[in-house]
Amino acid sequence: MKIKVMLACLFALAFAAGIWHDTPKRQPAKPANTSPNANASPTEKANTISYIPMTDGEYTSIQSAAGTDNLFIYQFQTDDESMTQIDCWVEHYVNGAFKETMASMGTSIRPKRENKLYWSLTNVNDKEQMWIVSVRDGGSFSSSKGSIPKEAYISSMSGSIIGSQEMIVPDEPMTLSAIIRKKEQGVMIFKPDPEQLIKTYDEVYLLKCRFKA
Repeated sequence: MKIKVMLACLFALAFAAGIWHDTPKRQPAKPANTSPNANASPTEKANTISYIPMTDGEYTSIQSAAGTDNLFIYQFQTDDESMTQIDCWVEHYVNGAFKETMASMGTSIRPKRENKLYWSLTNVNDKEQMWIVSVRDGGSFSSSKGSIPKEAYISSMSGSIIGSQEMIVPDEPMTLSAIIRKKEQGVMIFKPDPEQLIKTYDEVYLLKCRFKA
């Protein structure tokens, strides 16, 4: 079991640190004039973050090679030169109430470039799930990792809260993804509404970030 945990950690860390050099030419072209800032004046700053669906074959093969069960990729760009840091953390809720903040991380970012944020989830065994948050700024990575127990939660689901081209508001927290769990088997419906998820399910983990000016 220890060997399995070590292999999972090594694969996930290698994934976060070196394998995620996703090739730009494999990404689908951006449609013209669909950005919320397409008609903005030249003086306005385009600060956006987008969820990248796992539809590209390259991402799928990397996910399989790294041993991750779920992978969320977000692309962000900050044209506002005063926005030079991103903070990331995971909030844990149980039975509708906040319980704890897990493994917060802060790192510097450079504006006017397409950076990426990753959240990978790996089932280590029947009782433990490991996650890694990683921010890529150019060729450098900053990462934070942790593990969460599965315990008596039978049903589980994860998904992205945001879609494409969400506006970034400086110093305001954004919820990016969620893991939801319940103790009984049955149908689970993932809705991109953090408050509703917290009220509906026995346990909820929310990945959040904040861009600081």
